[in-house]
Amino acid sequence: MNTMTKICDALPPLRRRTRPNLACFVGFLTGGIGLAVYFRSFVDAIVVAALLITFALLYDTVSEFGVLPGLVLPALYGYFRAENSNRRLAETSASAPTPAPSVTS
Repeated sequence: MNTMTKICDALPPLRRRTRPNLACFVGFLTGGIGLAVYFRSFVDAIVVAALLITFALLYDTVSEFGVLPGLVLPALYGYFRAENSNRRLAETSASAPTPAPSVTS
């Protein structure tokens, strides 16, 4: 299990299904703020900011990587978050009991 999956498992699933490819694109273009708007979850902006700060502290990003982490990390997070949430929503809906049909005469 990779680190991104562990982070996404710790968060509650989103309220609705999202498209992972679109989430990746939004994350690449707009970062955590755009993902928070797309996912309708402020927590996602905080998680992306924490990931970027952690990466910056672990590596000297300006000299070694440039701006690449600021583009790639939100994109990867958006993709994995959407995939994880969609999977968990599908599991929840599959395990939910179906209501009994009503019989009217």
